[in-house]
Amino acid sequence: MKRLLFDVTRLLESGLHTGIQRVVRCLLAGAQRQLGHRDYQVLPVRFHGDKWQAFDCLAPHPCQGLGIQAQDEGWLIEPGDGDILLLFDASWYADPWPAVDAALTRGARLVGMVHDLLPLEHPEWFREGLELRFGAHLNQLAERAEQLFVPTTVVRSRLLERLSRQGMPSTVNVLAHGGDFCTLMPTAEQIESYKDFLPAPATADDPLYLVIGTLEPRKNHTLVLDAFDALWAQGKQPRLLFVGNVGWQVDRLLERLQNHPLLNKRLFHAANLSDPALLWLIRNSSALIYVPSDEGFGLPVLEATMQTCPVIAADIPVLREAGRHWPFYVEPGCLPELIQIIGTFAQRKTAQAFHRTWDDVALKLGNFLTMTSRAE
Repeated sequence: MKRLLFDVTRLLESGLHTGIQRVVRCLLAGAQRQLGHRDYQVLPVRFHGDKWQAFDCLAPHPCQGLGIQAQDEGWLIEPGDGDILLLFDASWYADPWPAVDAALTRGARLVGMVHDLLPLEHPEWFREGLELRFGAHLNQLAERAEQLFVPTTVVRSRLLERLSRQGMPSTVNVLAHGGDFCTLMPTAEQIESYKDFLPAPATADDPLYLVIGTLEPRKNHTLVLDAFDALWAQGKQPRLLFVGNVGWQVDRLLERLQNHPLLNKRLFHAANLSDPALLWLIRNSSALIYVPSDEGFGLPVLEATMQTCPVIAADIPVLREAGRHWPFYVEPGCLPELIQIIGTFAQRKTAQAFHRTWDDVALKLGNFLTMTSRAE
């Protein structure tokens, strides 16, 4: 039986549970359900030097709400003929190439995910040094991978253009993300505990708007706060909750939040929430507001859409792909329009919410891999 080997090196080393890590965990689980024991043996793996270590399963992150479990020690493997390595993690933070090249020499195949090109297109949005690190990793990946995956057609077009300029033709396929990030509903006891650190659920008379994402420049938290400050100045009383860890280049935003007169009254910030708590919030909010300057996909938009939570989203092509017809779209960066929509917001029930599960994504991945095998 062929082995499908998901790299989880950065995931394990960082301990993070944000966008890319959630994608890797969800797709790995979907592949184990849909492809394991039939077409492939699906295993999480990590690299160290030129060696690979495999695990029977990936221990859940504490934020998944599945309890605390230690990662098993695993065992050394030598990927080779018939094996497929998947570099979908943020492996640009490490050096996977000695281990990858050793596996390729033994006959393994390599595919990779390019989540976006933003560190190259807008390096000012990220930490210093990421542009060079990310660019070098992308070139190495493109040289070795038999095919690359991207989450949207927007990223596909940008990537193909970049590779063409560099004379690096490559097969690039769209493998869009799923939106079922959590199926574990919180218990009544857990919901009761949320009162200690989360605002009360939305009601018609007391709306609650949710913003999900790491606090970083491109997510435009400042724009959203500007809109709510304007509404509060008008005497309106919507509540606003930012959910996300503190990232980088947001010192002024943090100072503004910490000194805001409505903090913990109409304005709230929560971090490191469990997936069940986040699911509960999405189901009990008036709407998700998601207005980044740019994205590779925009997971919160699809995740909220699949819970039929209303969405107010920036009108950029990537989010049109993620949410389809469900969100209310606003002109990117337009404060007056955002203020107007929030101030007059009413839930729309006529749109059809789009659904795509991680099991769907895993099956599509399996089809891509099978087609490549047949073409050889």
